[in-house]
Amino acid sequence: MKKSIYITLAVMSMLFSTLSPAVTLTVDFSLPKFDQQDYRKPYVAMWAETKGDSKNLLLWHLIKRDNDKWLVDIRRWWRKEGRYSDNQFDGITGATHMAGQHQVQLDIADLNDFTLMIEVVRQKGGRSLVRQKINLNDHQQYSIAPSDEIGAITIKVNK
Repeated sequence: MKKSIYITLAVMSMLFSTLSPAVTLTVDFSLPKFDQQDYRKPYVAMWAETKGDSKNLLLWHLIKRDNDKWLVDIRRWWRKEGRYSDNQFDGITGATHMAGQHQVQLDIADLNDFTLMIEVVRQKGGRSLVRQKINLNDHQQYSIAPSDEIGAITIKVNK
């Protein structure tokens, strides 16, 4: 009896020691407000690019019953990720957000060295594409300067 308990404990110890801790990114960013009469809320896409592969992390767009024809306007995301998917974004979609400060948590447990891509596009507006190399063994915080459609970005690695 004691021997089986020790074996069980040893096996459990080995299992739990090999599990990697959950790794997430916290991305703080702002969407600027533009002074125009026909202001449209932007579409936002975030994804990870590695050599030869990509992974959807976040997609904010208008959810329509049939199909959202404007997704192709998120050009880089569409070329790398969107057109190859089955357009079932239920797990990563939400209504597009108004101007202001935003914070999102992104699950990156299965990634190590990658480039975080952030693309913001407004209908009848501009487009911004920013990229940041992320090395989980290196820096724990990154800062990206504002561009046309997105304010300053702070990225924190949470291990």
